[in-house]
Amino acid sequence: MIETGQAKNESDLARKIGVSRVRVCQYVRLLSLDASIVKALEQLGDPLAERVITERRLRPYLRKTTKEQKEILKLLDHFAT
Repeated sequence: MIETGQAKNESDLARKIGVSRVRVCQYVRLLSLDASIVKALEQLGDPLAERVITERRLRPYLRKTTKEQKEILKLLDHFAT
């Protein structure tokens, strides 16, 4: 919504969708994960049958190198099948 101009910034987006600004920032930060991880997450679909892959569970990977981030792909492959 920010990219399309429907919201001016993360704070405006938070107001429009009814969540906190911090929550929006947490999810936006996940976009900085390696592109292969973001793609694998998208392919899982929404919603998952269980809450196994959460924002909180992915957060530690933001501080890792790209190589270390790709370790999560093994976990994601498990849920894709």
